[in-house]
Amino acid sequence: MAHQPDDGFLEVLEGPEVRVDVLVEATFVNPYSSTVNYWEHGFLLKDGPRNRHYWVSIDRDGEWEYFHRVGESEALGRHTEESNDINREPGDSNQLQVVITGDRGWVYINGEFQGGMDLSVDTGGHGVSTFTDDEYVGETRFEDFTIWRWSPTVASKFSDVDPNATPTPTPTPDPKTPIFGPVSGRIQHEEEDGRFEIFDGPDIDGNVMVEVIFEVPFEPNESHWNFGLWFDSEKRGAFHIVDISGIFGGAYNHWRKSGPEAEWQGRRSEDVIGIKLQKGEKNHIRVILIDQSAWLYVNDRRMGILNFALGDIPAPDWVGLVVNDRDFQGSRYSLGGHTKFTDFTVWRWHPSLFELPDDG
Repeated sequence: MAHQPDDGFLEVLEGPEVRVDVLVEATFVNPYSSTVNYWEHGFLLKDGPRNRHYWVSIDRDGEWEYFHRVGESEALGRHTEESNDINREPGDSNQLQVVITGDRGWVYINGEFQGGMDLSVDTGGHGVSTFTDDEYVGETRFEDFTIWRWSPTVASKFSDVDPNATPTPTPTPDPKTPIFGPVSGRIQHEEEDGRFEIFDGPDIDGNVMVEVIFEVPFEPNESHWNFGLWFDSEKRGAFHIVDISGIFGGAYNHWRKSGPEAEWQGRRSEDVIGIKLQKGEKNHIRVILIDQSAWLYVNDRRMGILNFALGDIPAPDWVGLVVNDRDFQGSRYSLGGHTKFTDFTVWRWHPSLFELPDDG
């Protein structure tokens, strides 16, 4: 398939229409080094009128994915999964196979089972085609594009295929798709209630990256301020708080409690470079939680790596936004008002999201 990057279309080689259970296979040759240009190729299944199909592909990042379209350009039901079975060097080849039985599909790369597909959405077509992303000049070679009628002889080579069960993909999401957000809003100050003000976020399980942008609510001569992230746990009253504040010339803090009757513990900094202090200025907070270490960045400046193993606190299972709106240490939240935030977003952690330094 010769690449034509200026025509604005994928390069597609149309195959036959298929209305029975089949095995579809082809061997693709990588057109470039994975460190030079992006490549992606695969099959369009149930291919019908323009932008009505199922897409199954492998790419230079070592990932396979599938989704469907039903007339719009938007990808629906996207599933992306890393695979150690994809050969990524220039000139390497990869055999891609898809078994289709009824409204179910099974994906194999170089003979290794990867996961299942739900093919129950009617795309309006029955075609099977090969395609390649042609963003860069070159060509993508393929070999042995073949469609086999599904039969006991063919099935004997695919022990993972169970026609009576719907294959379920593993739960790894597209790393670039957040599991929550982005959400924007405001947290109202209610100093009289004596409680922290919380904005609910999602349940979390495992390593995550959390980002939010807060707007400073007061002028420095009016009041100090604070805002940040609350990492709760399954243990009642046991949590971590990571926040920044306008006190002491700008500070970042890590507070924790190991139970409802436990003492507050934690650390506080002073005169931190990079924290914006003027009313209306915005501070971007990013926390990357990996195992029991929380990497804190403020306005893309690394502040530190916080230890979440302290205090006999279980691993966080929820994250939200927090403002401690009591009057104390120069904070005068009795002035009222609110703290605005934008782009509160949570991702399941994946190294492609953010480059951490090697010294961690």
